[in-house]
Amino acid sequence: MKLYLILETDMLKIPLEEFIPQVVSGGVTAIQLRDKKLTAKQRYENGLKIKELTKDKDVMITVNDRLDLALALEIDVIHVGVKDIPPYVIKDLYPDILVGYSCNNIEDLEVAEKSKVSYVGVGPAFLTSTKDDLRPLIGPDGIKEIVSKTDIPAVAIGGINLQNCHQLVDIGVKGVAVSSEICRSLNPYETSKKFREFFP
Repeated sequence: MKLYLILETDMLKIPLEEFIPQVVSGGVTAIQLRDKKLTAKQRYENGLKIKELTKDKDVMITVNDRLDLALALEIDVIHVGVKDIPPYVIKDLYPDILVGYSCNNIEDLEVAEKSKVSYVGVGPAFLTSTKDDLRPLIGPDGIKEIVSKTDIPAVAIGGINLQNCHQLVDIGVKGVAVSSEICRSLNPYETSKKFREFFP
């Protein structure tokens, strides 16, 4: 959970086959297949590549939103939000699947607690252009307040870059979820490594 990459392959400056080994070597500990702008078929094909590229590596692979994709890819971690299939429904149907849940307020956290999710993504920490349907900005203080009320492992999410990451170090999160700052990097190994200095 220390460095959780939210992958948008259309942002990449280098081929996926080069990008994934670089970020893993740089310290990425989890990769979420989001790829919002791609078709299900393209996301599936990217998922197969990522599984192959991370084989024998200690990296958690998750699928964003799409339970069907997670099942087709045989990936046992899925991340959902307030507009997706409720986490308790997924847990009832597939008890072995680990579920992550996006939290923006205490009500979301209550859903996460009742659903017995494995982790929560809390935010947005800062303004971001990566996500269109952005929920209200809660900032580091809002994240700290939510995280203080649960024992569920949490990552901060939303608009996180190397300039503002220091604000998230002592607020109770296990790590940070990052998208564009790593995906758009010309040297994703170095960028990932710098993020891990905040959460060694």
